[in-house]
Amino acid sequence: MITKKTLFNASFEESLNLEDDGFLQFQKKDYYNKLGKAFKKGKPSFWFIIQSSILTLLFPIAMNFMLYVLSISLHDNPEELARPVSQYPVLTVEVYLIGLLIWLTLVLIGKFFRRTYILAYRYRFHVMTFLIWFILEFDLLAIDVSLPTLSIWGIGAIFGLLLILAYVMFTGRVRRLKTLLYGTDVSSSLSDKIASKIAVYGMGILGLGVIIRILLSTFSIKLSDSLTGLGLFLAWIILNIALIAMLIYMEFPFFIQAYYKWKYPEEYREWEGKSLEDWYGKRYLKKHPELLEREDYNHNRKEDTI
Repeated sequence: MITKKTLFNASFEESLNLEDDGFLQFQKKDYYNKLGKAFKKGKPSFWFIIQSSILTLLFPIAMNFMLYVLSISLHDNPEELARPVSQYPVLTVEVYLIGLLIWLTLVLIGKFFRRTYILAYRYRFHVMTFLIWFILEFDLLAIDVSLPTLSIWGIGAIFGLLLILAYVMFTGRVRRLKTLLYGTDVSSSLSDKIASKIAVYGMGILGLGVIIRILLSTFSIKLSDSLTGLGLFLAWIILNIALIAMLIYMEFPFFIQAYYKWKYPEEYREWEGKSLEDWYGKRYLKKHPELLEREDYNHNRKEDTI
């Protein structure tokens, strides 16, 4: 029976081919190798705990709350604003609390993943979920500002175009990673080609709008409210595209490798030359003494063979 080659059923040897990905190498050098030093024997250092606590209060909790406060302030005195906003706020306290609850739930779930080699990936996952939460709130705030200028259909069309672009980028990234894993080129499907055309031409239209906006500003031509709103809206779109690109090109292969380390822990431990304690951590080994027994058994077999 021939098994379909996917991103998740590669052998250990095939999974090592991910090391050839340039974005993954950058992530490991700039992030994983540095952050890994903060987790010693399966437990974060004291100063890392203090730093993480402060950053959690400043960013996931405080920064997202400030977006909600900004949304409320825009609707408290809408007549004093230079530009109109939507009649009812889209970003409400309920939205903030739901986002906070989901993020904290993911943090608690992450506590079940205690192996030392996975801690850096776990920490990165929480950072990425915070960024997604922040951008979603920012999107709602941008809708508040853009809705009076662009109809609900216009905003829906822009979101649809973003989804198509994300699909094109994601499928292309998957093909690239499959090529790395299995050494065979995976051709794009007809739907991928059609989506790519739509994304390219759609983004071309958006790019043309940005160029017109810059040219008009250069020649000191006073813009109408509609064009000003479009300029702000395009800046918001660029922020969304940047997040999508970062998640797909940089973060996606990073977490794929985390999956294979979880799937082949002993193989990766030996490949990286780590001891059981460095790889799993003291607390994890106390709950899984069979790993130590297996290590002693393998060590004795090697000695007997010699």
